[in-house]
Amino acid sequence: MLAGALNTPAKSDQKKENKKNELRWNPPLVDVPLSSISATPPCPIANVLKQAGDRAEELIAHLQDFDAQEQLRYEQTDEVGVPEMIASAKFDYLVDFGEKSDTPKVHETRTLLSGAENVDLREILDRGLPALALIFDPALQGDYDMRCEGLTVWNDQPAWVIYFRQSKDKHARTFGVRTTSHVISVGLKGRAWIATVSGQVMHLETNLVNEVPAIGMRGNSVSVDYAPVKFHSQDIEMWLPQSATAYIDYGKRRMIVTHTFSDFRLFSVQTQQVIEKPKSP
Repeated sequence: MLAGALNTPAKSDQKKENKKNELRWNPPLVDVPLSSISATPPCPIANVLKQAGDRAEELIAHLQDFDAQEQLRYEQTDEVGVPEMIASAKFDYLVDFGEKSDTPKVHETRTLLSGAENVDLREILDRGLPALALIFDPALQGDYDMRCEGLTVWNDQPAWVIYFRQSKDKHARTFGVRTTSHVISVGLKGRAWIATVSGQVMHLETNLVNEVPAIGMRGNSVSVDYAPVKFHSQDIEMWLPQSATAYIDYGKRRMIVTHTFSDFRLFSVQTQQVIEKPKSP
């Protein structure tokens, strides 16, 4: 007996179902020209990078470590493009910038709170989202060739668009891919939307400079939105990731990982301070 034969959908119905279940595959393409950019007034790139560097240093100085709630959705296709896994989970998400050093380092810890009963998403998740804004830290800016593409608007705020690409003569220190035996350093290229007044990174997009054939990775693209978070007890406001989406083209599969952050908490030596949820910029 052919089990389920009577319930097999017609071809037209099957096509509709496959279309409905397709991944929302829309990775940022950082080398595609932006139509909304204006070259007037000319971009003061030295001042823009100085402001962005100051903001990155403030982030490390004020937020030695912080905690947030992370809502996560993971989607994956099989080798023929059919969805084979959709999972969601909520994590307690801890970020530690470590001891102050010449090269900023970020450590992340996820503790499962709910969801993802059948798979340990911590073992397959992308890491390093907080480190992306640190590309503009003065200690790391020199790793990249940067240019200003012009003036635009992001969320109703004027912003300079800065294009960056891993320098060929510098070792990649921002992003790496972990294998069973070692970490492969990978170069990034991308764009950042930086507020003209404050120098805050409001939005950031990255692509790989090259594929990573050793592990079959054809692409890894990330789009991150940042928003201001107010720390009342210390009377400071910092811009932190509010949401991020990673598009991973790996082996014979494609994956989309969507992160949403809320309920940020700042840790200090003596106490834990609860702060309000991030607001849209």
